Amino acid sequence: MIIQINAMREEHLEQAFGLTQQLTWPHRLVDWRQALQLGEGVVAEQEGEVLGTASCWRWGSDYASLGLVIVADRAQGKGLGRQLMQTLLQKLEGYTVRLHATEMGMPLYAKLGFAITGGIAQHQCRELGEVDPIEPGPGQQLRLATPDDLELITVLDRQAHGQYRSNLFANLFDSAERILLLEEQGKAAGFACLRRFGHGYLIGPVICRDLPRAKVLISTLLAGLAGQFVRIDTDSGYGLGEWLNSQGLIIVDRGVTMVRGVPWQPDGMLAFGLMSQAMS
Repeated sequence: MIIQINAMREEHLEQAFGLTQQLTWPHRLVDWRQALQLGEGVVAEQEGEVLGTASCWRWGSDYASLGLVIVADRAQGKGLGRQLMQTLLQKLEGYTVRLHATEMGMPLYAKLGFAITGGIAQHQCRELGEVDPIEPGPGQQLRLATPDDLELITVLDRQAHGQYRSNLFANLFDSAERILLLEEQGKAAGFACLRRFGHGYLIGPVICRDLPRAKVLISTLLAGLAGQFVRIDTDSGYGLGEWLNSQGLIIVDRGVTMVRGVPWQPDGMLAFGLMSQAMS
């Protein structure tokens, strides 16, 4: 029977969700819906059965991310992963594309022109203990961001990784629990988002200049989450991991950051917490 590569549509999401359940990935159906709303995807389909998926997100005119690349166990070895990837990469011609790879996926991505640029660590805790918030320093203050801060947050985010994600933040102002803004001398110096994802809560994106500021933002959000499942995905090179471990959020998995094109050089801001491994 012929396997077709088709555009992902709403009616495919139940089966896509089922594929992530088989892999024990934490994505909820609502997480899949958000992913499709913000981007686009393709499915490998045989007589109405979804055997594989891949999704991508265009963040402005130069940078994109790619993820949720899945092939069902019974369809492995047929080259579906490569077909799905190639279909999306044709759509992303001219973009610098970033993804986060498992060890199993790395060889395929390397053959498709992706190079390793770093690593990420997934930290989580099934039942968070009490966390004391770190007080802002002299001249710093924290406040809740509002939709009026959309462009400001978008600019800070872009400084960290080149992606222009205004549509993402418009979505998060509607769907996230809260977005916390750090100000210094009245000017924005970073932000952190708390939202529902998977088994509980996820903190990310977290964007700011350095590690002390990241700790202020993250600890303030953690302080209200005692007893909850909490996850943070962070860049392994930014030094946040040891502190997260001390707060009870231990490393449960690692991934590799790979880029096809010229990697962005951070411009005064760093991404200490990812939106998700797929959409970052």
